[in-house]
Amino acid sequence: MIRLLIVDNERWIVDSLLDLFGRPGKLELETFGAYSAMEALEVLGRMKIDIVLSDIRMPGMDGLALQREIVRQWPWCKVIFLSGYDDFDYIQQVLRNGGVDYLLKTEGHDAVVAAVERAAAQLYEAVESRQLILNAERQMQQARPLLVNEYLLALAGGDPEALRKRHARLPELQLPLAGDADTLLVLGRVDDWRDGFSGGDKDLMLYAIANIAEEYFAKSLSSAAVSFEQNKLLWFVQPKPSPDGASGETPHKAGDARRQLVRFVQGTIETIQGACKQMLQLSVSFAAADEPRDWERIPGQFHALKRLLGRGLGLGQELILLDRPARDGAGEQPDVQTHETRSRLDRIGTLTAYLENGESAQFFAEYARLMALGAGDGRRAELLRLEIYYSLVPIFLSEMGRWGIQDELSGTVDLGRLTRYDIHPSWHAAEEYFAELAERLFALKRAERSDREDDLIRHVRRYVAHNLAGDLSLTRIGEVVGYNPYYLTRLYKQLTGEGLTDYIAATRLARAQKLLAGNQLTVQDISRAVGFMTEQSLYRFFKKETGLTPQEYKERQAISKTDNEM
Repeated sequence: MIRLLIVDNERWIVDSLLDLFGRPGKLELETFGAYSAMEALEVLGRMKIDIVLSDIRMPGMDGLALQREIVRQWPWCKVIFLSGYDDFDYIQQVLRNGGVDYLLKTEGHDAVVAAVERAAAQLYEAVESRQLILNAERQMQQARPLLVNEYLLALAGGDPEALRKRHARLPELQLPLAGDADTLLVLGRVDDWRDGFSGGDKDLMLYAIANIAEEYFAKSLSSAAVSFEQNKLLWFVQPKPSPDGASGETPHKAGDARRQLVRFVQGTIETIQGACKQMLQLSVSFAAADEPRDWERIPGQFHALKRLLGRGLGLGQELILLDRPARDGAGEQPDVQTHETRSRLDRIGTLTAYLENGESAQFFAEYARLMALGAGDGRRAELLRLEIYYSLVPIFLSEMGRWGIQDELSGTVDLGRLTRYDIHPSWHAAEEYFAELAERLFALKRAERSDREDDLIRHVRRYVAHNLAGDLSLTRIGEVVGYNPYYLTRLYKQLTGEGLTDYIAATRLARAQKLLAGNQLTVQDISRAVGFMTEQSLYRFFKKETGLTPQEYKERQAISKTDNEM
């Protein structure tokens, strides 16, 4: 929707143009009127205006002075000047000030409408201009390192959405990785920062380490690196595609290639470690995976490397560790389940977001997967249950505190059991307790949201009913209820199934019909009472809605009343 402001010191011109642009047309407009430049400045100071249709010669501040103030406040606003004078000097000044158009008042309504349509087109052209697109592309390039970091960490953390969209996102971010190829991870850590290193210095050194590794990996591998936790780097490594695009390797050759990849990576990190020591005077430790894995197993590989590096033996510096878990007789790796468990535990924080956003389906799906980790027997399973339980407690306490709903919950849920793992007779009982608590939270939020939505609709309708003769612009209604006007219109339509402008029109019609039936006011008085500038405006509106003119409706109601009395 475009906001149009009409400015002229002659009231009849403003009123007639407001009536003109209030009719259905090509453009979706919200129109405002001002009877002086000073009134126009009040409107411009209260809201964004897209197009101003203004007289040039006005007492006090003229149109040219007004335009300079418009450009200062709203540089993208388009200005169309109306004048009763065919004055070349004025036209020159308009062109110098960047005015969109210059029209004589004698040119008629069609010319004015066409000028506003041209101005609206220029608004959209400005948004779609090639220069703005180039600026956006440049800014995207500047932001790319942050986007890459965020996305790679999401992949490593096992974010389902990041993994699902990798085939599209990897090329979008210009990462040299294939979404359908197995990937090997390498984890690096700066063992000790020298005294005097600032945050910026550390970022620079991590960037330098990544560049050194890229130089050594580049000839044989495709790789991408991400930094995290102020002293760590994670590399995603894949073999480079065959130059001739050959495929169809035998399983034996494929196995040889995977082993060669692992040997090359493990040997190269020794060289990288030495280069960091020599060129950067930094002690760096590395942990490398034992084999490339498919993308769904990347999170488990990531957690395995973090655990391995954290438990490294020896001096604790300049380590080179290889992730080679012991295998059982069936060839399975017992630690894989542990790493996948750690990955799932790291996603506990997503439950907070689901609670906050009222996303119950997503919450319970993730909750079920989390609680399933607590099944099993033995000391390790018991410790895992304790960790899960006491990770959930602060999530629920925080959410209850944020919404202030402890009293409402305490009537249906025993909150005294929340911090007592030992009071639940079984893991299943604890699982049901948290599920019941979550259900109550979601139910209270839904009820509270429904109440707020009902209050909003009542507030809007009450304001409309009491201000039919006043300002019923979407901007004003938005100010009254505290919502952006465009968001308010979408929300109102979503909640009621009816457009807000349609509701205003229906309310005006009902009030006009009631006043006409009362037969105590003139049509002119009624038009003002229901918010129309002129009788003609009410005439067109009423005829369109009922098929009758206001006078015809009034006469029919009078005849009907007489017949009923007889």
